[in-house]
Amino acid sequence: MADLKITLQESIVLPNRNKEVLTNTATISGVNQILRRTDTIATDFSGSGIEILKFIDSEEEQTAGSFVKSDVKYLRITNLDTTNSALIYLVDTNEESVLFKLEAKKSLMFGNVDFNATQNGDYVVEGVWDEDYYSSFVYYDTIKAKAETADLQLEYFVASA
Repeated sequence: MADLKITLQESIVLPNRNKEVLTNTATISGVNQILRRTDTIATDFSGSGIEILKFIDSEEEQTAGSFVKSDVKYLRITNLDTTNSALIYLVDTNEESVLFKLEAKKSLMFGNVDFNATQNGDYVVEGVWDEDYYSSFVYYDTIKAKAETADLQLEYFVASA
């Protein structure tokens, strides 16, 4: 097992010439495998979408390119394009999704694959909502991507046990 070292740095010189530099580092231990890939992402889905990552419940279910959910320790998706945005879909087994717009040269980072969104029962009295129009998004099983206006390059990095 290896340690993954992550360093984030923000740096700015303000109009009054004051400089701010913030550096945060983290070490994630117990990493046994990584995946780093750069993909060309198109502006339209083919079939059910451009699936870039898949997460499964156990080692026995694993297929090429998938990761066991409980083993994922770090995930980063970076839009390498200088102009165009990407749409990143976190999708559960019911094909419900959460959508992020990833602008040019920006990244999304996650510490694991649990995306425990607020459930309807947390704020609505049971029996008041209509399941046909609303259901809870709790965990995601795949990540899909789509370029918004022109094909672009996405880089993704996954570290797991």
